[in-house]
Amino acid sequence: MLRRKYRIRICLKPNPGRFARNEDGTFTVFSLFVFVTMLLVAGLAIDSMRTETVRVRMQGVTDRAVLAATMMGDSNGFATPEQLLESYFSAAGLQDQLGTRYEITESQWTGRNVRAVPGASVPSLFTRMIGVDDFDVATPAAAAEAVISTWLDIVLVLDISGSMGFDGGSRIIQLRQAASQFAQTLLSENEDRKVSLTIVPYDTSVLPPSSMLSHFSNLSGASGACPDFNSWNSIENGINASMYRRECHEDAWGRIQPFLGEAGPAVAAINALQPRDVTSIDLGARWGAMFFDPTIRPAVDDMINQGLIDDEYDGRPFDWDEPNVVRAMVLMTDGENCCGHRYSANRQDQNTRAVCRDLKREGVLIYTVAFEADPSGAALMQNCASAPSFFFDSRVGGLMNIFAAIASNVVTQTLRLTQ
Repeated sequence: MLRRKYRIRICLKPNPGRFARNEDGTFTVFSLFVFVTMLLVAGLAIDSMRTETVRVRMQGVTDRAVLAATMMGDSNGFATPEQLLESYFSAAGLQDQLGTRYEITESQWTGRNVRAVPGASVPSLFTRMIGVDDFDVATPAAAAEAVISTWLDIVLVLDISGSMGFDGGSRIIQLRQAASQFAQTLLSENEDRKVSLTIVPYDTSVLPPSSMLSHFSNLSGASGACPDFNSWNSIENGINASMYRRECHEDAWGRIQPFLGEAGPAVAAINALQPRDVTSIDLGARWGAMFFDPTIRPAVDDMINQGLIDDEYDGRPFDWDEPNVVRAMVLMTDGENCCGHRYSANRQDQNTRAVCRDLKREGVLIYTVAFEADPSGAALMQNCASAPSFFFDSRVGGLMNIFAAIASNVVTQTLRLTQ
């Protein structure tokens, strides 16, 4: 049987129109494009977050470092501003980021100015896909002593009661050394008289400058050089406060020394102090507060005219609402309120707390020191301090270190970030 072979020929004709209309596989391409885009967006967010974490950490170190390096008067005593600045970055492991990218200048007119511009490069993880290998980070900061715009008025209220002579006089010796260093730190570079220091020694009474007495309008009693207060409900309007005169010691070395602007006279006044009598912390605090009160300005002007106060301090005390003024009181005792002329110890404590409360209300910084004080005296100092960190106990740190720490803290109040 014969079989025929058939050959099937299929002819395919080009059809461009049909190919153009065919949509098979289009969604796959689009999905791939969306996936890559999402990956890049997520990667950019992660890389940005990593970069911001580095930036925030570096900025914090930079801010703290320039402020520390700007401390006027080299109050740290152990390092130059450059070394102090570098130590902050070294401690944070960022010394390479700082390098030499900082500048420190000093001028008698503008004080110390510190500027640092540390930089870093953060490698990218995801944005390498689009050619971004790393992100640059810079955290500039600058600080300056606010010597042009800030005034610093400090009142040093010192206990010279008889107990300061205990232990062979070691307490009064330590006080002289610590307070003298304090005065030198704050007044050694004070040509422009932006800083004033008032020294208020107290025992059972306080002896003001004699010329002040004629300026008090509500002072009773025919004799006595030491006014006491009839009312403790306010530290304002002191020139018209109800007071009475009483007898007291009138040694020149025990008199208030107002608005000192040079380290020499301040150190001399401190070194002349002697222990005597009993303790009236309330009177020390109240008379200290008097030298922040603008109503005593006529008495200060009178002392300026007599040559007792530098004429650069004309206009002191400033009005309470005067801008750019830092007011600070250092209140120190080695005991407790005792044996006041008019009040019980409990009432004296109340008087002291009232003065401290009003000073804090006016924005005065109160640093308190309990120098081997009795428990009630230490508790009173804690209550008076502006904050727990403003209270110092000599049993924790030596008096020299305490006064140095207070001076350093006071100085920081005049610093400001300029960038």
